[in-house]
Amino acid sequence: MDLGSIDHNLRRVLLIRRKALGDCLVTLPAVRQLARALPHAQLDLVVDKPFAELISLLVPEVTVIPWAPGKKEPWARSVWYRQLRSKGYDMVIDWLGNPRTALWTAATGAPLRVGYDLPRRRWAYNVRVPQNQHGDVHLRGFAGEAFLDPLRALGLEPDPWDTNPTPGPALKISEEKLNSGFRRWRDQCIVKSKTPIALMMSATWTAKAWPNKRIVELWQGLKAEGLTPILIPGPGDEAMEKVLRESLPSEAFAPPTSLLELADLLQLCAAFVGTDCGGRHLAAALGLPTVTLFGPTNSEGWNPNHPFHVSIKMDLDCLGCEFKTCPLPDRPCLENLPASIVKAGLECVLENMRK
Repeated sequence: MDLGSIDHNLRRVLLIRRKALGDCLVTLPAVRQLARALPHAQLDLVVDKPFAELISLLVPEVTVIPWAPGKKEPWARSVWYRQLRSKGYDMVIDWLGNPRTALWTAATGAPLRVGYDLPRRRWAYNVRVPQNQHGDVHLRGFAGEAFLDPLRALGLEPDPWDTNPTPGPALKISEEKLNSGFRRWRDQCIVKSKTPIALMMSATWTAKAWPNKRIVELWQGLKAEGLTPILIPGPGDEAMEKVLRESLPSEAFAPPTSLLELADLLQLCAAFVGTDCGGRHLAAALGLPTVTLFGPTNSEGWNPNHPFHVSIKMDLDCLGCEFKTCPLPDRPCLENLPASIVKAGLECVLENMRK
């Protein structure tokens, strides 16, 4: 990394990356590069409270500040703003750029305030960065690379975006943080299994969901190849899991997992296959190769251009529409996506890993 013209005497820096887990994880390579550029500065990173413990393990270079979304009382808000002001931040980078985080940025009184050049928010920043957006929905390029733009605006020349450059276990998670039932299942069913493959088909949007019959076909096809596919249900997947259990054996499913348990499990897997969800971004952050099914979200915007990260999609004009509910009666982008293509994508990724 070229250190550029940034003031290397900055003492304290606030980084804001709230909201979705996937967005937060894709930002972390930029956070690491900034920490290397400012080795003597105190870097504080605000993330939503449910993610704080995991993010602390992934970027030990910074101090993670958990934000609890429930803090809506006027007295709690005033305490928060006073805390922001009292820290004496020299610089703020706001990677979210919503009205609330723009107010936070301004409240710090930091001499250097970096954020996106957006209507009704640009006033909070004195270093403005163009947003990675083309039109209403489409990203111009990969989001992780765009998250490096605030560093470029500061005069840095960051290295190209990357996740953890050394695949394999990257986190040391204390066994005390893991449920005893999860540990028993892991040690009995996963540690000794052959080529575990994480399958995570979570769909917070109905438009993202892959048909249950396709999931069953994929599991059966991978099992027939001698692999160990593991379906990992996420929050909100109860209805999908109930239907899948009618067609698949109990051994097909992981038990309910916390975020740390999910990270522990993913580190034991050879690859990840699933929808564009937070678990998929966590797998990539841990160095796993990924095979991702794309429909309403933009594959160019959310999938790194890398042979270890394959996107699977139909050739349709409506891809990347960002509709949470598909307006078409047959939802062609995912309803028509066969398991055989997804399986072939996984075989390609595993072959790339062996080279």
